[in-house]
Amino acid sequence: MVICLVTRWVTHLGAIRLLFAVMLSCGVATSPGHAQTAQTAITYTNTADGSIANSVPCATQLTRTFVVTDAYTIADIDVGVLLSHTRRNQLVITLRSPAGTTITLFRNTGGSRSNLNVLFDSGSATSVNTHAILNDTATASTIVPPYQRKFAPVQSLNVFNGQSVNGTWTLSICDNVNGITGNFFQANLIIVPLPATLNVTKASSAILDEISASNPKSVPGANVRYCITISNQGPGLATAIIGTDSIPPNTTYVPNSLTSGPSCANATIFEDDNASGADETDPHGASFLGSSITVSTATMPNADSFAVAFQVTID
Repeated sequence: MVICLVTRWVTHLGAIRLLFAVMLSCGVATSPGHAQTAQTAITYTNTADGSIANSVPCATQLTRTFVVTDAYTIADIDVGVLLSHTRRNQLVITLRSPAGTTITLFRNTGGSRSNLNVLFDSGSATSVNTHAILNDTATASTIVPPYQRKFAPVQSLNVFNGQSVNGTWTLSICDNVNGITGNFFQANLIIVPLPATLNVTKASSAILDEISASNPKSVPGANVRYCITISNQGPGLATAIIGTDSIPPNTTYVPNSLTSGPSCANATIFEDDNASGADETDPHGASFLGSSITVSTATMPNADSFAVAFQVTID
């Protein structure tokens, strides 16, 4: 007999907390997918100082890259730039995604004003083309973020929404007027992933009874192995995942039987029963207290999964 899994979900900002129901007998049950309703922005930073030399017409540019190894789909992206230049209207700044899409953030705006300490956000109601009155503060010791100003870029960053974040992002800065040079100090990519959809599967199988060694059954005295698998169906990055499962009634947990791994077949990493120590982040955590199993992991990229297994004895 298989008892269907009933799952209750509570979603927090930037996190998913799962409460699993019990399944008594051998078999498999799967929860419906559940999406996070909000995500936390992830920041990627480049602080490699560099000289912005003259290049007419932008034949040579200063480039700074962001190599992103995460795997998720973009919901929103902002870009912060900190640089010094006594006439910022000589500058052109572009951003290219790993997919090859290029947009212009800034182009020859600012009149005789100096420096750039700006967060480019397409949600801003004010275009950077209006930034021609005030000088910005930008030195090697200026701390950002937060950035001094916020403007919408020349071209919308929204063209990157829906693209994969994975790969190399390239920020290019050109001084296309001879004479004055400048210095780059820092840039940030601030990216919000699309929500993740998590599926939970719980499987069980009798592994030992007192009657048959070759074909064990879920009878009193038998050991039953349960395995919980949590998988990210994408397209976003799941963060701060915590799941709790009560062991079935009329069973007794087998001490120190917790293991974890990428799948049920490969759940071979020992997890002690307490909720402390290095085994809680190796990279997944599992613990037992009272009558509940708790599983956790910090992040799950798109298409990733992990499993936690434990054993009980049927009373």
